[in-house]
Parts: sequence; structure tokens; C-alpha cells
Amino acid sequence: MKTITLTDFNQNPSRATRLADDDDVLILRRGTAAYRLSRVHDNQADPVAALVQTGILTPPSAATRKTARRTASASYDLGAMLEADRERLGY
Repeated sequence: MKTITLTDFNQNPSRATRLADDDDVLILRRGTAAYRLSRVHDNQADPVAALVQTGILTPPSAATRKTARRTASASYDLGAMLEADRERLGY
């Protein structure tokens, strides 16, 4: 594990990220370990699937009425609605 001071990290964060490409980097504040910088390995293309797999995110159990209503309203022609509002308001 490599170490870098907090001042060095603040002045040159790209150097710290390059160091973290190979191994974890320990960031020291006044000589004691304060933070650890590590690379995130992207094994999956879908970040939501990765969050579900780690347990941070849970998928919805079923579509709610609000979701269904929002999906149904998406079929409206928003351009026509905008034009109707413009005519009604005199724009």
C-alpha cells in the first residue's frame, strides 16, 4: 500500500489516482492514516445492477399506481399540449 500526504493529495489529485490504479493509497493527515483511496473495478456495464448485487439498492417489488399513471401519461403528445397552452394564453 502506498502513502501520500493530504497536502500532496490536494495539490496533485491526478498523481494520487494514478497511484491508486495499481494499489490502494493511504492518505496521511499529520502523519496518521486519515483516508484510503482505492480504484473501483467496473465488472458490470450496468451500475444499477452492481448496486442491486451489493445490496445497496433494492429493485421495486411491483409497479405502483403512480408509476402506471406516469407511464400512461407519457403517451400524450407534449408538443400539441404546449401549442394548446400557448394559444390559450395568447403567446
